Amino acid sequence: MARVLVVITPAEGHVNPSLGLVTQLIDNGEEVIYVCTEEYRSRIEQTGAQIITYPFPQDAFSHDPVLKPQEYKHPYQFIYMMVSGIIRRIIPNVLQVVEDQKFDYMIFDSLMGWGGTILAEKLGIPAVCSIASFAFVEPLGSSSVLNETETKELYEATMKITTELAEELQVSIPAMEEIPAHAGQLKLVYTSRYFQPQAEKLDDRFIFTGPSIITRQDAPTFSFELLRERYPQTVYIAMGTILNKNLDFYQLCFEALGDLPVNVVLSSGKYTDMTPLANQVPPNFIVKPYIAQLDMLQHTDVFITHAGMNSTSEALYYNVPMVMIPLTSDQPLVANRVQELGAGITLNKHNLSATNLREALTEVLHNSLYRRQAYLIGESLRQAGGYTRAAEMIMSHMGSGRGSYTI
Repeated sequence: MARVLVVITPAEGHVNPSLGLVTQLIDNGEEVIYVCTEEYRSRIEQTGAQIITYPFPQDAFSHDPVLKPQEYKHPYQFIYMMVSGIIRRIIPNVLQVVEDQKFDYMIFDSLMGWGGTILAEKLGIPAVCSIASFAFVEPLGSSSVLNETETKELYEATMKITTELAEELQVSIPAMEEIPAHAGQLKLVYTSRYFQPQAEKLDDRFIFTGPSIITRQDAPTFSFELLRERYPQTVYIAMGTILNKNLDFYQLCFEALGDLPVNVVLSSGKYTDMTPLANQVPPNFIVKPYIAQLDMLQHTDVFITHAGMNSTSEALYYNVPMVMIPLTSDQPLVANRVQELGAGITLNKHNLSATNLREALTEVLHNSLYRRQAYLIGESLRQAGGYTRAAEMIMSHMGSGRGSYTI
């Protein structure tokens, strides 16, 4: 039995994909120590892992100006966020809370980048990189629209923090392009080679196992019989856990879809105050603060989504085509790939209207080609092996690699 350290960025889209893997590792006999924040204690403990926490603001990715998702116009913006928002704040804390403990190998989140290299080096153990989105063949934000002065300032600010941290922790200073790289002996990607863009450029250290589909224990019940009594088709709307507080968007959905002969189920988010719209909800809408998404998708004909990687993968796993409104971060990349493979339509958030939302939904709802293409992607995800194969691959590889680290 190996003792495994798991260090994942405290965000829904990064913690959730790891839970099935951690559960399977424990079922296979490994001891897992999961370092994260208090916010995720309950769901981590449900896997059987021991959790060790460090201080970090709750829901930071919704409120913190550095961590809050944005459109990255240049790779340096993304790298600065990693260094100042994640590596600087998390890695020293992790080293402190696991001080004097011994581990055989570790699994760290790709959003920590160079931070994973630091942990592996300081602890003297091999590492697996957990990639909750696509593996980045090209840097995120590669449109390069910043001017020379802005680029120089970002570079200098990033390398200043990087140099200070490297000196503090007594590790070597990386080059700028090394900071966001997918480090580790293995790189675990929660998708399929078919769905991954430019997969041919990734070597065999990248292991594609499909999404980690695991039922949430705290999911509320929902009456799916009620849907069948109303209309034969159902549209599901959910914009993720970070970007779901836009009441103007929900009002636009009411206008666009309120008179269609379909069920529309809207997950507004636990912390979204829908009171201002209470008297505007159309009769074909069901609005809930939280819905068990995996259950809902199995009764959904079209999913209206922000194209976050988790939500997109879960929809495709259940063969659901999409209307996508990417907002930030990697969402445009994910949406473009879905549209490229014919499983959905992408709308531009900057010129979104009730008319084009309605037209896109009608097209996806009534053209069977989108569902057929969603099925093809979904089949590739289901055949990838999931967290069972992920655990087997990690244990097989790390069984011979324990006791040394090579990044």
